[in-house]
Order: sequence, then C-alpha cells, then structure tokens
Amino acid sequence: MKSIVVTSGKGGVGKTTVTACLGRALAALGNRVVLMDADFGLNNLDVVLGLENRVVYDIADVIDNRCRVRQALIEDEIRDLYLLPSAHGYLGDKVTAQNLKLILHSLSSSFDYTLVDCPAGIEAGFKRAVAACEKAIVVTTPHISALRDANKVVAMLSAYKFSPTLVINRVRGDLLADGKIPDKDEIAAILKVDVDGVIPETDGVYDPRKMPKRPFELLARRIHYGCGEIPDPAASYRGILGAIKRKLRRGE
Repeated sequence: MKSIVVTSGKGGVGKTTVTACLGRALAALGNRVVLMDADFGLNNLDVVLGLENRVVYDIADVIDNRCRVRQALIEDEIRDLYLLPSAHGYLGDKVTAQNLKLILHSLSSSFDYTLVDCPAGIEAGFKRAVAACEKAIVVTTPHISALRDANKVVAMLSAYKFSPTLVINRVRGDLLADGKIPDKDEIAAILKVDVDGVIPETDGVYDPRKMPKRPFELLARRIHYGCGEIPDPAASYRGILGAIKRKLRRGE
C-alpha cells in the first residue's frame, strides 16, 4: 500500500477537495483507497464527501481501542473508496505519528492507497502526518502568497527526505493565456519540484461529485503509473476565438 500525505502551505487552496477527488479517481482506476482525515483542527473531509451523517466511529475511537480500524471506515458511493473520519473534539497527545503509522499498517494488506489529508502549514499536525507516510503531494494555487507558503512546505519535506510532487489547483485559463499567472513549468522551476497535476478553476463548484473528472483522472494516472498528460487550462483561451472568450470571461 502507498501512503501519501496531501498537504499545503496555507489553508483555502483546495487541499481537502483535491484529496477527495484524487481518491475517487484512483478508485475508478481499480484501486482500493482509504482517505484518512488527519486534519484534527479543521476536519471536514467527511463533509466534502457528503458522509458526515454516517460517521459512527472516528480515528480517536481507533486509537483508544473502542473499535477496530475497519469498523471506523465509511464506504463512499464510489466503489472501493473509504473514509477514516477525523476526531471531533480535544485529543490531547493521543494522536502521534506512531499511532498513525500503526493505523496505516493495519490497512496495508487490504488497500492500495491511503491519502492522508493533513493540516495546512508546517506545525505539529503536518509533522506527525508526514512522519507516518511514504510520499507527499503539495497542493497550491498559482498565486504568490500560496506559492511562497508552498515553498516552505517543500523545504520542510526535504528535511524528511521526501521528493514531493505538486498539484496546482484553481488555475484560471484566461489569466494563464494572458501571462498574468505563472504556468506549471515556471512554478516547477520556482519550487524546484515536479508537477503532477493542474486543476482548472471551477468557479465555486467544489463538490467532488460535480467537479470535472478529467483533470483528476489524469492526475490519478500520473500518481499510479508515473506518467501521463497534464491538462492545459489555457488551451481553449488561445487563438482568435480564445481571445474573444477571454474578454467575455472578464466581462469586457
């Protein structure tokens, strides 16, 4: 089983939505996938997946031996996709990197991937999630403040001997075509990290069941097979017709 921590330098870049959509796409490729919500402060992966009303046990119950890991898992509408919910309430020192590792180990014989949604930033929650996993994905948007914070996360991950990959989220194709935001190659050069996915702006639609599937299908293929296409959100905004489309997008 591959355990992948999904992190970001700052909140609000779509990390949890990317985790959910990538999990669905990996499951659609025929993998058995668990999404672990390790963001104990701002936990909402269950809400993003629409599973909040089905939570009976959570990760705190597993750690306190009130249930087995399998009992806490909630099956999504997508076949072979499961959620391990985060704890709601004060945990004290119960959640450690070792506890997370033990949980991941117990899942390893039955699942192909575990995606661990961890807190944004580089504080304690980030460190324990990273220490429990084998690989890392950093989610950012193409804006200066997000890239600056993502750079701090990449630097911290290097201290853990990780070679993270990058997902650039919420990319507006019209701004990209106009050169007003950096493209994936420029961002890769700035952060000195490979880009595995580019997700276009969805104009306020963040429900995994309603978001475009294709960008996440391509991302899942790159994660699973190690190669594949990266979408270009600016493609439809280039040329004469693209210029007209850009003006319409901006309301000109």
